[in-house]
Amino acid sequence: MDLYRLNLKKFHILYFTYVLLSVLISIPLLDLWVNKNLHFVFYLGAGVSFFLQIAAMELRFLPRVSPSLGEKGFPFFTVILFFFVNLGTISALAFLEFPFESIAGFLIAYFLHLLFLVFASYYSEK
Repeated sequence: MDLYRLNLKKFHILYFTYVLLSVLISIPLLDLWVNKNLHFVFYLGAGVSFFLQIAAMELRFLPRVSPSLGEKGFPFFTVILFFFVNLGTISALAFLEFPFESIAGFLIAYFLHLLFLVFASYYSEK
């Protein structure tokens, strides 16, 4: 996915539509797999994850504004940085003894974000 040729407005609309559809699909599934008392905790973990992934994604768009950042490896740096931020967040949730549902929500949201990037990369080339 070439960040310089990407239509940001269309990308953001598709991303937030994808997030909304993911939430709408998760509502009936959540009733089957997660205790009713822990739905909020699950969505809290998922919300934290989506917030972190959106922050990482927006940082990767910065070389469009300042091309010198792209030449210095800034997009690669953000991949490594947010790998450790995500790992630290999961570790913090575990260390603070949050229920497992919050960690599950975080991980599911993280993988849904990665799945969207795979789709976006595939369709941006067409």
